[in-house]
Amino acid sequence: MGAIRDYFGNISSALTSTAKGMGVTLRHYRKEPPITIQYPFERFPVPDRYRGLHILEQEKCIDCKLCAKACPVDCIEIEAEHHGRILEWTQFSIDYKKCIFCEFCIPPCPVDCIHMTTEYELATEDPDGMVEDLLTWTGLRPQDQRALEEAAARKAGKVVPDAAASKPSAEGTSAEDMAAKIAAIKARMGKKD
Repeated sequence: MGAIRDYFGNISSALTSTAKGMGVTLRHYRKEPPITIQYPFERFPVPDRYRGLHILEQEKCIDCKLCAKACPVDCIEIEAEHHGRILEWTQFSIDYKKCIFCEFCIPPCPVDCIHMTTEYELATEDPDGMVEDLLTWTGLRPQDQRALEEAAARKAGKVVPDAAASKPSAEGTSAEDMAAKIAAIKARMGKKD
């Protein structure tokens, strides 16, 4: 007799606790707005301090390699040849298969030329595509080539044309430039917006 009473008591207790739980759910269901978003068409806002893809302001970089030395997983490879203050770039790449997004590469930079963006979509089917070259140009830019030629002509004692025309122009680092660089990185990785 006591076992039957316990059996039905357990059923009654289960039904009561289920009804209470559903009451709480229904109260919050009416009050709370939905939080589900339709990714990738909608996205939550990303905080400005989020550590995502890297971006390089190549025209500011002095090839000190401090970012590569600070990297705990050795995922940054830098190769450039120095011609006085002019750099002939070969490589500045980050292996995102190794990168732990620790941001240790950012603070050591003396000229503040490497940054982390809020871009977080790195999924790809091609693991070889995870090694990203951040350079916007390789070798020498035309204005750098002219500057080297003028320096060689001065050394040889030849007449040099107007130096102002061959002075390297500083490229802008506006938000549009950064967005264009991120779009170029995504395109190379085979991603769409």
